[in-house]
Amino acid sequence: ILRHGYHLNLVVFIIVIAAALLHSSWHAMIKQSADRVVGLAGMNVVSAGVSLFALPFVPVPQGRIWLVLAGSVLLHNFYKLGLAKLYAVGDLGQSFPLARGMSPLAATLLAMIFLGEVPSPVHLAGIVTICLGLSLLALEKTGRPRLLVIALAGLVGLPVAAYSVVDGYGVRLSGDWKGFTVWLMVLDGGAFVLLSRRLAGSGLWDMLSQQRGKVLLSGALGVISFCVFLWALGQAPVGMVTALRE
Repeated sequence: ILRHGYHLNLVVFIIVIAAALLHSSWHAMIKQSADRVVGLAGMNVVSAGVSLFALPFVPVPQGRIWLVLAGSVLLHNFYKLGLAKLYAVGDLGQSFPLARGMSPLAATLLAMIFLGEVPSPVHLAGIVTICLGLSLLALEKTGRPRLLVIALAGLVGLPVAAYSVVDGYGVRLSGDWKGFTVWLMVLDGGAFVLLSRRLAGSGLWDMLSQQRGKVLLSGALGVISFCVFLWALGQAPVGMVTALRE
């Protein structure tokens, strides 16, 4: 890890932990939404809108970065559709730790393969401990999860691991985390809003208007937590950042 110039320091640690609180907060808000796709669409309206204002102040991506952005958008949208379905059938206290509990270890393995980030035994033990702790948390109060919940959790957790590695690569390839983040939120948010409009129909805008307070708050929490996540991916190893985020 050190030979690649990425290491976890106290500043990164504290900022990621703070962003993790915002991250879990918007998840709770989406879980409480009557229609999770609509709730996620509202978040993406906010993130895409904010990013559009920032677009003139960041450089246009070049070369391979467009391919990275395209792959990331596909993974993010697949994740969000899976998340909406998971939260429709599972309890938050069980669904969230099940889905996210496996992603740090999977992200660590993918980062080892594709980014050459090999954690030390101590760091790897810490990541595994976090994953086990999250998995046990899912069983603590709600008992053994249903097979459908486990399957959906897997379909949600694996894209999280994959987009974490892809986004980490994109941030480092571009050399400008702000530019990569802005373009990703514009493309990802715009794509999901269009997809949500197709799924929810013409009533999407009315539903978003009726819950505009929640839309703005969840969107703000999502934007801040995601920006911190991508910034951290440019500072520290993917596996460690992903584990801290969960």
